[in-house]
Amino acid sequence: MVQFPSSPDVVIVGAGVAGIGASLALTQLGVPHIVLESKQRVGGRAYSDESCLGHLWDHGCHWFHSADVNILRKLALAIGHDHGESDRNRMSMRFSAGEWHRQDFDDDPVWQQLDRIPESGSKGPDQAASQVLDTMSPLYPVVRTWCQLIYSADPEELSCHDAAAYSDSHVNIPVRAGYGALVARMARGLPIRLGTKVTAIEVIPDGVSVATSEGVLKARSCILAVPARVMEKGFLKITPSVPPALENAFAAVPLGYGEKIAISFDKPVLAGLGAGYGTIFDPPSADTALMFELHPFGRPLAICHVGGSIAQSLLKDGEPAMIELALDNLVKAFGGSIRKHVGRTAVTQWTKDPEIGGAYSCAKPGKAKERMHFREPLHERIFMAGEHTHPHYFATAHGAYESGIRAAEQAAALCGFPKAEIDPLKLAA
Repeated sequence: MVQFPSSPDVVIVGAGVAGIGASLALTQLGVPHIVLESKQRVGGRAYSDESCLGHLWDHGCHWFHSADVNILRKLALAIGHDHGESDRNRMSMRFSAGEWHRQDFDDDPVWQQLDRIPESGSKGPDQAASQVLDTMSPLYPVVRTWCQLIYSADPEELSCHDAAAYSDSHVNIPVRAGYGALVARMARGLPIRLGTKVTAIEVIPDGVSVATSEGVLKARSCILAVPARVMEKGFLKITPSVPPALENAFAAVPLGYGEKIAISFDKPVLAGLGAGYGTIFDPPSADTALMFELHPFGRPLAICHVGGSIAQSLLKDGEPAMIELALDNLVKAFGGSIRKHVGRTAVTQWTKDPEIGGAYSCAKPGKAKERMHFREPLHERIFMAGEHTHPHYFATAHGAYESGIRAAEQAAALCGFPKAEIDPLKLAA
């Protein structure tokens, strides 16, 4: 049974990947602490679901990005958490003008355009990604769609410098047994209290006072492991108030938007392509292309990904309209007969969730340098963790995990605990 300390040295707010990383590190360092999570589950934006569709799927995190160097993939290998053994299919699959087109990623003009964004950021001014893309290209709607998916923002709202700062080995491996399920395994044995909402944090002499739905808790330090939008919108009151530089950073590097539309079938009606991913762009004059996971790991599912302003606008249309849009596009590519095989459906609601508020962080044009403020201690007692705080693995679960370890080391040092090497692969249970 997990023991909850009566007088913790550190309070961690949030049991997402960053909060779990911080808790694992503090456990190794011997620092008494507690993790407070408002939801009735752990994982944050990493959430695996086996119930709503009858098959496992991830509402949020799904791929080990930069898998060859990803610390969470190494952890998955160490504990035997099942995932794909190779990079996703290196062929681009696009349905357009009534037929499927297959092309190597390296030769695909869509991906050649997308590569311009970080390349421009590494050499030129911090301008909007839209400035370096060919907006007159007939394939621009596909380019725009992929930009929205990769960065969770429209090209007009994306900093080229921020894109260049992201460290990407271009090896992406999906997690067969669920990314959220992996994070839930990592949380076992940690002092996590679910269903406990933190409403305010006040810095007091020699510590912090944390107001929660269950009462007030005092500690020597606090780690804020919550999504950036929670802070940006002021859902968590901080006293003294957040410094202007940090307040500006939340506005300059906001959380983007991303949702999934999931459809199950009573049999694998989308099989035969030889690829697990496809973009449907038909007719080619359409403003929007839709990207689908097609029967991931052989499961009879189609999962449509949408991002940026498209995700926002579709949510306003409502869940039935989103499902019908995805299904209409699948019918274009696979025929109307698939409709009679449709089973359960689901739509994520990350944007509407007040405890999340979106997908992952992305800097606005000219604002990439503002991200560094997220790693600065707040009033000397509060340390922030989360994907938005990582200098080059932002927008990823492994970046969030590493940031939690960094924040834990900062908090432990403040509390007077000796510095020690953290083993990022060591779990509590």
